[in-house]
Amino acid sequence: MRVLFSAVPAYGHLLPLAPLIEAALADGHQAAVLTSGDMRPAVEDELAAEVELLAAGPTAIEFTTEAARRTGTDVMRPTPEVVGEVFGACRLELGGAESIERARDWAPDLVIAEYYDALGPFVAAALGIPWHQAGIGPAVPPELAELIEASAARHHDERGIVVEPPTTYLDPWPEELQEPGWSSAVPPLPMRGRAHRRPEGREAPQRGFAAADRPTALVTLGTVFSDPRVLDEFVAAVSSRPLNLRVTLGMSHGAGPNAARADEVRDSGAEIHYVPFAPLDDLLDGVGVVVGAGGSGTVLGALSRGVPLVLCPQGADQPVNAARAEAAGVAVVVDSPAGIAAAIERVLSDPSYAERAAAVAAELATRPAPADVLRALTGSPEPVA
Repeated sequence: MRVLFSAVPAYGHLLPLAPLIEAALADGHQAAVLTSGDMRPAVEDELAAEVELLAAGPTAIEFTTEAARRTGTDVMRPTPEVVGEVFGACRLELGGAESIERARDWAPDLVIAEYYDALGPFVAAALGIPWHQAGIGPAVPPELAELIEASAARHHDERGIVVEPPTTYLDPWPEELQEPGWSSAVPPLPMRGRAHRRPEGREAPQRGFAAADRPTALVTLGTVFSDPRVLDEFVAAVSSRPLNLRVTLGMSHGAGPNAARADEVRDSGAEIHYVPFAPLDDLLDGVGVVVGAGGSGTVLGALSRGVPLVLCPQGADQPVNAARAEAAGVAVVVDSPAGIAAAIERVLSDPSYAERAAAVAAELATRPAPADVLRALTGSPEPVA
């Protein structure tokens, strides 16, 4: 079977699909990714070599810039209306026709699209094939989901294409971190969430610390909000403490003041290892607390390993993720970097945070593995090759 995976062109949207892509290839299916061409490094570095990139549609900068122009809003701290434009009409208008053309040439049998992706469902409707939706975080509030759907529907109507609801909603998000009372309008299929990892043999193991008995914290701003100045504020807040700090430079390491920091080691009370972008699964080795902004990949990845968090949200969906993590007792949330040091000490000294994180990890471990979920979607009880 030929399985097409479709994602918004951003690491935090594409990488959550990696376990399903890996499962498809392991069962002998062919897999391709539909996203913009500037995501080629992510596909080549983070996914298996057999994955084909169908480069189509606008880059994130292109469609967010267009949404900002239309709405006069800061897309990094968006109103619900601009979110609707960003993930609805803008991507479809700038890339819908090209995406259909690329997909028709590849001839998929099935589409799996992450939650915020509008092109995958549009392609599936145009080609007359089924599609499934993959969650990447907590359920989007109904009012926001309605704005995205209404924005996308304008383009559907213009093109005369009827987009049907997904057959299944694949849900990797911990039940404890969902909004109370939430239920999926689409038949849900729970899936075991995990931290991102590269294909076997391409891991990025981390160097050890001189004082191995000290607590280790991972500091990460993810891949979108990786401003070097903000990262410096996070590190400065805790660098005088007797900790081991593993600080990932995210996607900011290729230019600017952080470029020379990759693989740097400093000791200023804490022993600090600066490292370039690496899979979260590798970065979490030996970590007792994650300090971050609250992106869904960071929260889910940390909790899949039973690691509690300290979160200082910067924008987008991070405040929502942080609030749900705090309510579940797996995180302390602060409103500025100045509060991070005290929050770390609270998490490390109060065992309830680690206990709750371990309970979330245990719940996730009971869910169907991505391989089982993929077989349920393709109807293949066993590998096809």
